[in-house]
Amino acid sequence: MRYFPAGFRAGILVVVRTIGVLLLPGTRVFDFAVVNEVWNLDRTPHDLGPFEFRLCAPATRLLPLRPAGSVTPTHGLAALADCDLVIALGRVDPRAPVPTPARVALRAAHAAGATVAALCSGAFTLAAAGLLDGRRATTHWALLDDLATLYPSVQVDRDVLFAEDNDILTSAGVVGGLDLCLHLVRRDLGPRAATTLARRLVMPPVREGGQAQYVETPLPTRPDRGDIASTVDWALTALANPIGVPDLAGRTRMSPRAFHRAFVATMGDTPGRWLLLQRLRRAQLLLETTNLSIDRVAAHSGLGTPTNLRRRMRSEFGTTPSTYRRTFAG
Repeated sequence: MRYFPAGFRAGILVVVRTIGVLLLPGTRVFDFAVVNEVWNLDRTPHDLGPFEFRLCAPATRLLPLRPAGSVTPTHGLAALADCDLVIALGRVDPRAPVPTPARVALRAAHAAGATVAALCSGAFTLAAAGLLDGRRATTHWALLDDLATLYPSVQVDRDVLFAEDNDILTSAGVVGGLDLCLHLVRRDLGPRAATTLARRLVMPPVREGGQAQYVETPLPTRPDRGDIASTVDWALTALANPIGVPDLAGRTRMSPRAFHRAFVATMGDTPGRWLLLQRLRRAQLLLETTNLSIDRVAAHSGLGTPTNLRRRMRSEFGTTPSTYRRTFAG
């Protein structure tokens, strides 16, 4: 971290951290607002900053933001070279080409010692520059498969709000960018500064759970007809009962092996995995829409005990039933 003196205030040496924000066509306005809220407001009375804030782009002409607004960059790409922190913002089309000069500037800033971070789909920008090769990274949950497919050398982490691999950091979607920014403040300026900023932003200093808890849970797929269809319908009405894969196979009058093959071919998942996910979906729905105790939620979803419910939710969603309820209950 390269701090340099900016003068004295009330006999105290004032330091500036230089923040460079990479602006490219299609930059999302929310991500732009996040970095401005964290680093481009005068919070020196609260011992945050001052920071030198640079808006860097291939050209310093007016740049439209998406879905609304525009901004005029203050610097060209060369200004990223001596920044302490460089941030790539998410773009509406994360697959859009990254201009060669931007890729070169990102690599040069990183080689010069800058911490490089990406908010949301900005991970695609870092990946295009080769900065995520062999590193852990994340992005918005809806884009995780695309990131893994387009950049197979990236170690995609699917259940975190942000990923840190030494001096390269990436965040989950949208508000996950705030989690990452708070982490950077905490890491570099200390927990007190991060807590102060979190209060100003009216958000917890550390958000519980990973981003898997925010993934949309689709309605269970139902085949059009046949023994598998009737078995699926029956299972969805009997989730609270102690049914298992043998019970599902028994209703089709197939051998376990034949049932397994037919179920996977029809549903795209194994019977055991499908049954677990339906029970977890039922538990999520009960936690969101009822005041049932955790014991009752476990029983009504067929997960048996609160311990098993907690273990399964922690494994699948990175959170606990109580935390999930506090976050999503209507």
